[in-house]
Formats: sequence, C-alpha cells, structure tokens
Amino acid sequence: MNIHVLILGDGIGGIVTANLLLKEARKKKLKLKIQLVGNSPMHTYQPGLLFLPFQKPGYKTLQDIQKPAAGFIAPGIEYICENITAIDTDQRQVTTGNRTLSYDWLVLGLGCRALIEEVEGLPEQWGKHVHGFYTPDSAVRLARAMEEFNGGDLVIDIADMPIKCPVAPLEFACLADHYLTQHGIREKTRITLVTPLDGAFTKPVCNDVLTDILLEKNINIVANASLDRVTDSAMYCPDGQEVPFDLMVTVPPHEGSQLIEDAGLGDGLGFGRTDKQTLKSAATDRVFLVGDNNNVPTSKAGSVAHFQADVVVHNILREISGKAAEPAADGHANCFIETGYNKAVLVDFNYDIQPVPGKFPIPVIGPMSLLRESYLNHMGKLAFKHVYWNVLLPALPIPMVGSRMSTMGKQMGLLADH
Repeated sequence: MNIHVLILGDGIGGIVTANLLLKEARKKKLKLKIQLVGNSPMHTYQPGLLFLPFQKPGYKTLQDIQKPAAGFIAPGIEYICENITAIDTDQRQVTTGNRTLSYDWLVLGLGCRALIEEVEGLPEQWGKHVHGFYTPDSAVRLARAMEEFNGGDLVIDIADMPIKCPVAPLEFACLADHYLTQHGIREKTRITLVTPLDGAFTKPVCNDVLTDILLEKNINIVANASLDRVTDSAMYCPDGQEVPFDLMVTVPPHEGSQLIEDAGLGDGLGFGRTDKQTLKSAATDRVFLVGDNNNVPTSKAGSVAHFQADVVVHNILREISGKAAEPAADGHANCFIETGYNKAVLVDFNYDIQPVPGKFPIPVIGPMSLLRESYLNHMGKLAFKHVYWNVLLPALPIPMVGSRMSTMGKQMGLLADH
C-alpha cells in the first residue's frame, strides 16, 4: 500500500513541497500517494502586489501576476480544490466540505492572513481613506487611490508584527517617493513610515542601511508605534500618539490559521508551534510546517518557504525510511528590497546571522551586491518573476543558492561591532 502524504495549502509552500516530494520520491523509487488540498485555484505572484499600485510595466492588472494553480502542480499529485474544515491529528484525518482524507504524514502550508477587523475603525475606512496591498483586491483599489492622490500626508503603517514580507512596507515607501516625484507632487507630500519596530528593520546592520536610505529620501520614521485605531484622517497608537493622514496604506495585523489553532497545534495566534531546525510540529508526530503558518523566528516570505520545503521533504523521506528528522533548517531568507529609481538592495540571512555587505552568490565576483543599492539588484528583482513561475514553483534547483545560507562572500567581521 502506498504511503500517503497530505499537504494542506496551495500557496508557494504547499506547491513547492508537493512537487519536490514527488521528484525526490521518484529518485528513490518510492511510491507515494501525494494529495495537495487548497482553495486558491488562481495562484498570485505576491511580490507583484507591491508593483501593482504604481502600475509598473508588467504589473498593470491582476492577470499580470496570477495564473491557474493547477498548471504548476506536477502530474502524479492529486490537487483537491476545496475548503478545509478540520484537522484531526489523533485520527490522522483532514476533512473538507466534501470528504474525509486520511494521511500517514501531513504538511501544513496554510499561510497567514490579514485581520482588518482587529483594529478599531479600520473596517469602516478600508478601501476609502485607508488601503493595503497585501491582497489582490486591495492592491487594485490602492492603484486607483494613488492615481487620485494629489499630495498631503501619505502614511505607510505596519500595524503589528509578525507580518508577511517585513520589508514590503519599506519598499512601498521608497516606490511611492519615486512615483510621486515622477508625477510632480513629491514636494507637496510628506511620507511617513509608522512601525512597531525600533527602526526600519529588525537586524542592526541592515536597519542602519535601510534607515539611511529612507531618511535620504526624506521619508519620516515613527518607530515603536503599533496601530490601535483609525479614523478617516488619523491613526492612533496605544499610547495616544496621533499620526494624521490624507492617504493611509497599512499592513493589518496578521494571524495564522484557525484550523491549526482548533487542532491544538497553534501558539494562540494560529501559527503552528514548530521546531525551528527540523520544521516538525512541536505538538504532535508526523506533522511538518512550511512557510508563513509556522512560528519559527525568520521572515514570512516566499524564499523562506522555498528553502523550508527542501528541509520538510528531506525529513519526511527520512522518517518514511525509519530515520529521525535532521535539524537541517537554519532560517535562510533571501530578498531583493526595492528602493526606487530602478535600484534595489539584496539581503541574505538566517536565524543566527544578520544581513551584512558582500557579494552574492559568488564571493568577490558576485555579480549581486549585498546590502547595497544597485541597478543590477533591481533587475534581479524584476527577473525573479520569471524565476518564480519557471523555477521556484516547479521545484527546480536555484543555481548556487541552497536551502542553508552560505557565509562565503559576506563581510562577517562587521558583526563583531553589532
């Protein structure tokens, strides 16, 4: 009888895990029954949501960043497009609206979601005076709002942490600076970034670089300020601090999956309690977590999900063969950060090593520069869309970029001062 691996979630984490598991099992001549369950038949290239509000070439409509998910799921994987209603790890069963599915091993790739209703006043202002860009519909509405904006106070707000892609609000601020300059209203606009962090980023070396970039663009930073409530003209922090706006772009609070919480696997916020090195559930056996729905201390980003898929597949196959899961995950994250004017910064880091300058992926040669603005990094960001559809989702290897971070080419000596 075939061993049954059930993967929940049809985002990047779920699709890459399913495709990679099928490939690796075939190499080992291992017959698996692999089922992928999710409710997003149209797959969104989420980094593209950042460009959509600015109507960048190749990012004009949702059709530019969405494709049918089924087209990226390899033959040999059963794709079940249904709503999941419950997870029962005692019985090793998952129920959907139409069926009950059993499993031998389970992978949770359920992502996370923005909670607009968690902030007082936000539901009433959403899509009117306050917008977002983390979902397809909100990014489309924000494009119209940016087109109609004539200057004033533009506030970019991070309501609370954690969120998907922590640098995206910084990128939005930089791209807004460029966009408003092109439209001749930058001098009429005050851009303010409001963040619950104590700076632009969580890691000291990178924080210094990104903060300097924002300040050079005359983008104000209000730090240590989470979001408490919103009116039609101002946001308020828990300490009563008021930040007025004419247009507000916010990243609402994020939460994991209620399914995870109901199954007794969560941390109270819907993120699965996860061993950060094996990526196994800390609450039960034969369950692994990939991507945004786990609670490991690294960025919730597509690159992280891709790297984690390597570890999850490796460890499932080890357990199937009777071996223990290995502590192979190091929290590797890799990200291009758009800074406007056709430049970007590249960061590469993990659980223990923060972003530092250097060359990537080849020491000395590069060609990419780490933690420094460059046109080549910007081109790398644009090229990533092609890589995403044609390399990442099909679970092909990325040349010279492994699931574990390399220190080669990095100026590691800088960390002694931080």
